[in-house]
Amino acid sequence: MKKILSIILICFSLLTLASCVNDNPPVEEDEKVHIIVLAGQSGARGKALVEDLGDEDKEINVDVDILADGLPMAALDDIPGIDDSLYIDVLEPGYGDFPSEFGPEIGIGQTMASVYPKFDAEYKTVIVKYTASGSTFTDHWYSTSAINDNDVAKYLNLDQVNETDKGDETGPLTNNLYKLVEKAISELNDLGYETVIDGMAFVHGEQDAKFDENMAIYEKALTYFINDFRSYFTDNDLPVVITEALTNSAKYSNELRDIQKNVSANLKNVSFIETSDLYTNAFEPWHFGAESNNVLGNRIAAEIASYNETRVVSSIDEEVINVPYGVNVDLPDYVRATFTNYYGGYLKVEEYANYDCNKLGPQNVSFKAKTSEGIKEFNLTINVSDSVAFIDGKLTEYANAKKNSIPGGLGEIYVIKGDEGLYIAANIKDGEIWTDGENWHRGDMGQKGNNDDFIIYITDTDAAERKTVCLSSANLLRIYDSGVSLDSSDVTLEFGNLVYNKKVSDYKYHVSTSGLANCGESEGITLELYVSYEDLGIEDPELIKLCFNYNNISSTGETRVGEDNYLVKTDGTEENIDSYFSISDLIN
Repeated sequence: MKKILSIILICFSLLTLASCVNDNPPVEEDEKVHIIVLAGQSGARGKALVEDLGDEDKEINVDVDILADGLPMAALDDIPGIDDSLYIDVLEPGYGDFPSEFGPEIGIGQTMASVYPKFDAEYKTVIVKYTASGSTFTDHWYSTSAINDNDVAKYLNLDQVNETDKGDETGPLTNNLYKLVEKAISELNDLGYETVIDGMAFVHGEQDAKFDENMAIYEKALTYFINDFRSYFTDNDLPVVITEALTNSAKYSNELRDIQKNVSANLKNVSFIETSDLYTNAFEPWHFGAESNNVLGNRIAAEIASYNETRVVSSIDEEVINVPYGVNVDLPDYVRATFTNYYGGYLKVEEYANYDCNKLGPQNVSFKAKTSEGIKEFNLTINVSDSVAFIDGKLTEYANAKKNSIPGGLGEIYVIKGDEGLYIAANIKDGEIWTDGENWHRGDMGQKGNNDDFIIYITDTDAAERKTVCLSSANLLRIYDSGVSLDSSDVTLEFGNLVYNKKVSDYKYHVSTSGLANCGESEGITLELYVSYEDLGIEDPELIKLCFNYNNISSTGETRVGEDNYLVKTDGTEENIDSYFSISDLIN
């Protein structure tokens, strides 16, 4: 039935394309089927909810197909081979850890459709996806070179070692990945298609980052995994994409990110995709949410496509990018474009021209990007404003803002009154950061009393009408409506959380930790937040009143204790309006 529907949609797509008017004809494509390999842990497998997708993203992708297999975490004790009954099918949501979930493959397919539209072909791009939730290098993904390195092999669980079709020993998941790619190639070859692997994306690391032994070998293991995959499929220059680990919630999350960057920098044709501007699900800190999963997938595809760009740009679709006055910020690595084949997708930016951060107002900024015609120059508009901040993990734009000190020498808070919303940042000096939400639940998402929490109370009337905004060290945002206290029951918190219940939409945030976490050897937290006045229920920004609390968690053996550190105008708490600062108190 899927195949029939796919054919109908393809025919409709072709009729639509034929009706388009464009002076530039589509780029003539080759006759090969292009394979994109997606592998890794649950971040690759997918824990975003299909129900959170927009209607357009839920549709079948008529230009891209998928062959997917993998395992839930519970199956890792006795790993089976790949499922021989699987076949290549059209790409649609539902290839996640459960049929109700999805991973980066949807976004990959969106941009790959613009790279290799099917037109009259049966297959053009096939995503081969093999993933396993909770899997690690030490137990599952190790490759032949890791086994042959005695310094690495001593950390490996070799009880499940497999032999590949070429006679090499490797980890069970690595062998299954090889076999699934070979299965896709064989099936396509049997149909008369020539295949080429365009690239591989590896979304991995969060589980390894919990353990000392795993991190001791991670850099070597990742390097070996990439090199051995290339060697197995006889392409030493194969493009590989490593995606930045998203979570803050493992002990070595920051060290993992450094290793990923190092490997990307040290190996040829290995790209590193930053994800610091993306978000987890609203109810746990480990996995990309729906929108972020799609953005990640589109970035992966744009990165792989940049190695052999086939598209000609018709127009750049980016809207105005607002940037802060007086400080240069990093502009996006990818932009949306429409191409002369009538498809839209992500395009990798090679280089931006400079702009004047000290000149208020809109500016045209040129950038260079690779197309099938070579490196071309394009333009987009940025707007320099003294009433915006940039949510990027850096507090440079707050250099001239007022420092509002948190009692106990725990850091500073900064506030900017924007045109459309409120910007708040904090630099927290805490040497014992707790972020490890292992028992996340839908109520307060595991934050209350377990993880460090920066809390902002906001109102424009009285204390009873306050909104409670919480940014946890685990990089979760919660916004509670008036009448909801953090001492409420889990059920009350769940139904009062405006983020979780999708009752707010115009917000951005970022939480950066430094050093190790969950072990008493941390180096602090940087937090940034933007929330629109509309989402906060603020009619007149001049009437805003705020107070703050850093709930500092410390460990005493097997228990954790939270200590409130209030920044208030007078002695008291969020329940007393006299405790609140006016907006002018905080920004002047």
